[in-house]
Amino acid sequence: MRVFLTGGTGLLGSHLAEELRSVGYDVVALNRPGSDVAFLEAQGCTLVEGDVRDATESLADLMAGCTHLVHSAAIVYGGSCWPKVRAVNVDGTRNVLMAAVKAGINFAVHVSSVVVYGTVEVTVTEDTPLDADLPAGDLYARSKREAEEVAREIEEEHRIPLSVVRPCAVYGERDRLTALAVAKFLKLPIVPLLGPGENTIPVVYSGNVAQALRLVLEAARGGTTYDIGLDLPLTQRAMLEHLAAGLGRRPIFLTVPAGLIRRAARLLDGLGAFVPGLNHLSIARVAEFALGENPYASRRLSEELGWDPAYDHKDALERTGRWLTAHT
Repeated sequence: MRVFLTGGTGLLGSHLAEELRSVGYDVVALNRPGSDVAFLEAQGCTLVEGDVRDATESLADLMAGCTHLVHSAAIVYGGSCWPKVRAVNVDGTRNVLMAAVKAGINFAVHVSSVVVYGTVEVTVTEDTPLDADLPAGDLYARSKREAEEVAREIEEEHRIPLSVVRPCAVYGERDRLTALAVAKFLKLPIVPLLGPGENTIPVVYSGNVAQALRLVLEAARGGTTYDIGLDLPLTQRAMLEHLAAGLGRRPIFLTVPAGLIRRAARLLDGLGAFVPGLNHLSIARVAEFALGENPYASRRLSEELGWDPAYDHKDALERTGRWLTAHT
């Protein structure tokens, strides 16, 4: 298997490159000029320069000789500039997949996100319709839903077998978004625990997601969709404690009632405030993320492909904390 990978310099892409190389697969990683490719080089990846916004013909030339594709490049936070987000997340998806058709790729994986489900209050599965309202101003969710539509249209029209995978919030070594934001939170003298802290939150470890993606590549079942919103159960308190241990901190927690948090979040949203490092998300959405139960069952991967996550959260969070300490 020779895999063409977009987004390889990012969190998930770098873990996938490591996973694929560990079992002997070749990886050709697309990277923009000037990107930090040291980790990919260390894994023995073949590096090619380009951008998902490049012309189809240029991207197809870079894919020559590849058998499989994983498209994971995306802008997670693009401010309020929809044209910029659309150019990468939607039009970039079209460019990459059309290049895959031209290059004769046998099978493609499009990395989407559980945000396509919109605001959910009950358990969702891959069969849940994508008709719920998206949070106002959530350009990432909007772009991911549109990108999935593009991917399925290309699969149908050009007969390229394709799977869509939908991770939830991903953390791990080389994480400069989710774990970094939580790490800053843990530097407070007293760390608020949102509600009792025993709810299971929708966070997955990038190493487990990479393992799942490898299984999807190996199965090569077109027309399929897989949620990766739950690897192993993780409570809010456990996430904070394990990451803090990796950071070398022993936080003092103060439990804040859930009702008070929700009221304060709505007030702050009205004032235009946001969580530092997560300003693509409203405070109310972050509050619900931290307070609610993980709604993403994610059983299909286990039932159909035998996914058995290899990494437990305690060790993964502690490793992530140590990486953040060394690199931030």
